[in-house]
Amino acid sequence: MSNSLHVRPLRPSDRDAIRNLALVNGMFTVEEMPGFDEMLDGYLARSMPDHHWFVAETDGAPTGAGYYAPEPFGDRVWNLYFLAVDPNVHGQGVGTAIVEHLIEHLISLGQDVARVLLVETSSTSSYERARTFYSARGFVQEARIREFYGPSDDKIVFWLGLNV
Repeated sequence: MSNSLHVRPLRPSDRDAIRNLALVNGMFTVEEMPGFDEMLDGYLARSMPDHHWFVAETDGAPTGAGYYAPEPFGDRVWNLYFLAVDPNVHGQGVGTAIVEHLIEHLISLGQDVARVLLVETSSTSSYERARTFYSARGFVQEARIREFYGPSDDKIVFWLGLNV
């Protein structure tokens, strides 16, 4: 991995690259992209001030992105709604850099604002790598909701305490 990897807030010029990451990683279909665009555009329009997008940039180009926001009905609980890395650099530390950055950001907000981070993923074999990734970074599998996404496709919820 390049020494020039760093994580920064999303910029409007990143929009197309981040949309492409969602598509090439198979996280959304073309038909589902309007909902994804709503998340991106809401952030860029500053209409969702407590929502956060960060971009991993390598050699000046976006190579990954993460999006997280507070859980509206939880007590200082946050959700990591999106994490994607360019498939050409999977396994090279980009996803880890994003997750570490957002955890540091949430911890910096203090226990009065952030105490738990959740992430949801699928139980299908295509998401096995994602489940392994979160487990390796200290997330604990907290729940399984059977057939949430469809037949034989459970929702797996991972939990991470933000205690320091």
